[in-house]
This record gives sequence, C-alpha cells and structure tokens, in this order.
Amino acid sequence: MNNNKLRSWAALLFAVLLGLQACGGSGNSRDDDDRPKSPKDAARYNLQLGMAYLERNELQFAREKIDRALQQDSSNPDAHRAAALLYDRVGDFKKAERHYETALRLRPNDPLILNNYGVFLCRRGKVEKGEGRFLQSAKSPFNQEPENAYSNAGTCMRGAKRYDEAATYFERALSVRPKHRDALLQLAEMPFEQQRFDEARAGVSRYIERVGVTAEILWLGVRLERAAGNITQANTYARRLRTEYPTSEQTRALIASERTS
Repeated sequence: MNNNKLRSWAALLFAVLLGLQACGGSGNSRDDDDRPKSPKDAARYNLQLGMAYLERNELQFAREKIDRALQQDSSNPDAHRAAALLYDRVGDFKKAERHYETALRLRPNDPLILNNYGVFLCRRGKVEKGEGRFLQSAKSPFNQEPENAYSNAGTCMRGAKRYDEAATYFERALSVRPKHRDALLQLAEMPFEQQRFDEARAGVSRYIERVGVTAEILWLGVRLERAAGNITQANTYARRLRTEYPTSEQTRALIASERTS
C-alpha cells in the first residue's frame, strides 16, 4: 500500500479515535476505586478509563479496564466497539471481529460502529463486506455525516485498485458535501497514480477551487508535474509548499525527495 493510501487509512483511524473521545475520560489513576456502585455505571467508568489508556497506547491497562467493563455490562455496545479496536491494535483479528459483530447486534444502526467495522474489514482485505458496512452507515437514520461513510467506501475500493467504483463513491460524498476535502484529494490522486495527468490536473484545479490551497494539494502538484515532465510548474508548487507550509509533513517529503534526486 503506498503512502497516499496509508495516509487515508491513518486519517480514518484518527477519526475512529476522535469518535471514542465522546465516551473517553482522563484516566488519571490506574488504581482509583472511587467508582459508581451500579454495574452499568461501573462499566461506563471503566470504559472511560480504558479509552484514555487506548489513546495513549497503554494497551495492557486499556485491556484491563475494557475487559472489566465487559464483565460488568456485557450488553454495552460501546464496550464491545472499544474491545474490537483494542484487539485490532494488538493483532487478534478474530476477537476484534467478534466484538464488532456483537456491538452491531446490540445496536444495529449505529453509524460509528458500522464505519469502524468497515475500516477494519477493508484493512483485512474483506472489501465487499467492508463496503456493505459503509453503505449501512451512510444510510443509517442516525448518521448526520453520510458523506464520510461514502468517502471511506471510496478509500476501500481504491485500496483494492477498483478505481471506477472508488470514484463513484467519492462523487457520492461530494453530492452530500461539495467541499469534502478527502474525497476531492483522492479524486485527484487516483488518476495521477494511473499516469492520467490531464485528469489529475483537473482534479487538482477542482480541489483548489472548492477547498483552497493546502500542503496536500501542493505536494500532489509537485509530484504530478515532475512525472509529466513539467519542471517549471513543479518548481512553482514546490516554492509555495516550502513558503506557505514550511513545517508540514509534505514539505519534509519534498526535501527528502530533492536529496535523493
């Protein structure tokens, strides 16, 4: 998987953790016994601690708290979702999938669970099943941002090199939110990967028209024009990237590429 796809999945995984923050807590003490007395309240308390540890990548403590939350309330779908994320992180994919299935059985139309599960399935190469979960998420009556689920489905198809289907999903995302940044970027990146340079340029122009200039689109412009042999335009993009985004990841990549050229 190339860096662009890794970036996309990294963006998706970051979105997963942001979703968890809604139920996350500070987790200031590992041995704090000042917990609520009812099992369901205690489960929510331990889940909050587990999420805080998971975000800090303290996996042993995260597992202890999440497992305890499940023991206290096995009917809590958020606890099963958290367990799925944890076991995915540690590489126990069978357990992760079982917890996702349980979470959905407990709360079938939850768009966040569906989206998280879709990401997991696509990363495991189960493209059709992941696609189905994204579509369920997009169509859920509780989903206030279906464009993200469509864009994620596009990322999944792109990872499988099913570019036409990916483009269809990105366009569906844009039909909901015309300035959806990730969908616009990937619609410019895909033709570049296939050396369809005119189409990629159109994608870059469309992105800038709707979103504006960003480090991501300037770096794509550099690589596109270099590949097309248009060094003057590539240098123009490179100067803007250095000047406007001097500390960005993309500028670091630009500097590294110049050292090896």
